[in-house]
Amino acid sequence: MNIYDLIDTKVVRYGEIVVCLFEHCNLKCAFCPQDHNSILGASYDEIMEKVSPIVNWINNNPRQQAYKIHLMGGELFQDRWIDQGFLKHYEDLISLIDIQTKSDIHFNFITNLVFENRKPVMDFLDRNDLKVSISYDPAGRFSKSDLEIFTRNIIYFQDHIEMVSIVATKQNIDRIIANDQLFEDLYTNYTCDFDHFLPSVATSRILMPSEKELFEFYKVLVNKYPRCLNIDHFVNDKPANKMICTRGNSLTIMPDGAKPQGCSGSVFLKDAQTEELGGPQIVENFLGKYNCFECEYFQRCPLSCFIKEDYKHIEQDMDECVFKATFRYADSIYKPTTR
Repeated sequence: MNIYDLIDTKVVRYGEIVVCLFEHCNLKCAFCPQDHNSILGASYDEIMEKVSPIVNWINNNPRQQAYKIHLMGGELFQDRWIDQGFLKHYEDLISLIDIQTKSDIHFNFITNLVFENRKPVMDFLDRNDLKVSISYDPAGRFSKSDLEIFTRNIIYFQDHIEMVSIVATKQNIDRIIANDQLFEDLYTNYTCDFDHFLPSVATSRILMPSEKELFEFYKVLVNKYPRCLNIDHFVNDKPANKMICTRGNSLTIMPDGAKPQGCSGSVFLKDAQTEELGGPQIVENFLGKYNCFECEYFQRCPLSCFIKEDYKHIEQDMDECVFKATFRYADSIYKPTTR
């Protein structure tokens, strides 16, 4: 029996596919490990080569009827790619996947929303009944002009934004705690989610929050922003929650067609404790470290990003699991009948 059998009740019941078509991007975010000058994968043939492994994985995964396919770059909607007709490439990609499968598939395009050629993108989204997930970070992402474009595009695409993702770096945490107004506006209008910071760049030790800093941030989210997806587990009234990691029911495809085991983080993480990041060992390490199976919050807990937790240089300045402490804090302010 492997570790995924032991935590089967916590594994998501939908299939998740993450497809990085190419890494070329018009931004250079401080926390991103991608090569944003690379055009590997940025051609019609290379994009369409992703269809076959996606279709095969779906059609040979009979346990699931529903799938989420996240399509990302780099930045897929850069003006240069729109001018070169890439929207038709993307349309052909999703059309062929639909034709060759019989499952319920939700396509999610991920964008930094920093582009000027807006109408063709809007027409593409309308024509294919799509919404987008956008990325926002108050620190380490935008130049002044980039932020102006982003802000204008929030208004233009306001009915097509499904979710806002923010990376939980120390710098972003500090800005949110200090009341970042744009985040306040985004939280008011959209579903927001804080992703764990993947320590994969040279400055990771500066960007990674300590355990205490992360706990203090979670307390702020519990109090002020409880509708964030990464906080729902702490405040909802469900007796059990699925884990946030989709290991055990996911596929990742990189620009060169590689399919890393586990997730793309197993390729990018620097200074790991575990030698084999694609296998089950990092999951076992986390569960063993915090004695998760005996924790009173295990059924409700989303667990963590196992890749991030395997980073050597996290400042471990708490004597217990951050999630356990957050559950205890949330339970102290939300009555069980109103969580």
